[in-house]
Amino acid sequence: MAEPAPPSKQELASKLVQEISKNGDEIPDKFFHVNGFPEAIDDPALWKDTLLIDFSLLTSSSTSVERDLEHAKLRSALSHWGCFQIINHGIERSFLEELIEVGKQFFALPLEEKLRCSAADDVFQGYGSDSVYAGSQTVNWNDRLFLTLYPPQRRQLQFYPHKPDQFSGMIHEYSEKVAAIVEATYKAVARSLDLEDECFLKHQGKNAPITGRFGYYPPCPSPQHVLGIKPHSDGCCMTILLPDHEVDGLQVQKDELWYSVPIIPGALFINFGDLGEVMTNGIFKSVMHRVVTNSEKERMSLAAFCTPEDSYEIGPLSELVSDEHPQLYKKFDIFEFRRLFFETYSQGRRTIDALKL
Repeated sequence: MAEPAPPSKQELASKLVQEISKNGDEIPDKFFHVNGFPEAIDDPALWKDTLLIDFSLLTSSSTSVERDLEHAKLRSALSHWGCFQIINHGIERSFLEELIEVGKQFFALPLEEKLRCSAADDVFQGYGSDSVYAGSQTVNWNDRLFLTLYPPQRRQLQFYPHKPDQFSGMIHEYSEKVAAIVEATYKAVARSLDLEDECFLKHQGKNAPITGRFGYYPPCPSPQHVLGIKPHSDGCCMTILLPDHEVDGLQVQKDELWYSVPIIPGALFINFGDLGEVMTNGIFKSVMHRVVTNSEKERMSLAAFCTPEDSYEIGPLSELVSDEHPQLYKKFDIFEFRRLFFETYSQGRRTIDALKL
């Protein structure tokens, strides 16, 4: 199945959720989940212990009982849940909160100003709305701004907003810090599996891209029937998410049940994607997640998606394949994966299932 044809700027404007939301309670049928969706469980204690990791301990260079315990917690979180939150990661809470506000300021700009950042020929760059359409597929209640964050030489600056004035500078600073967190996380993941530190990094490439997605969720008058993002797993190795510091909405699935992810001031949310599950040969999981809407408040998030360079073959690491744990997934290149992603997503299926042997 071919990738969807990009919309013209006129078509784009007609599909923007922010514009549609100005019509009050009139929501097009394409957004409606007629039968609703299962409610999520609130379990704050889960995120204060099992799924909350002190990043400073996780990445410590000195051997200690605390570091060993944090690595064990990381392995447990990724084996059973595919996600966790981190604190003490080195980015000031005030900076993260300001970055979210700057994102909201961009989406508050006049439409014509925002459309200057739209891409006519790339659904993964620039300003727009839900990028994947197919027949009667239910559409997500959000608009987005896709930007290549890292490395700097891969950025397509024509899609970077000129307003607010501090936007580009803050994105550059955040990108550098996120890249450091990504590298440290890959090393910690390797250690938790008793592998050499560089094991995952050497399969990414020196210029492995990190793509950022500002997601903007306007207030929705029918939150019980409309999702900000419907259930899916990420088509990447790993995602670093900066959530809204005031409005929650992210939920994850485990054993067919949904769990709300609470706001932890200053924390970042990390989840494995399909490529991460493949590379760990199924030991660590790609988590299904969704975003619910809010009837009164707007919500903003910034997701950073980490993938290998296009030239790299992707498959289970040889160190994680054995007679006791045979290879579960085939090897493939990123171009084949993108084709499968569009095909399976449009059909409401998980891409990871199409990769199994």
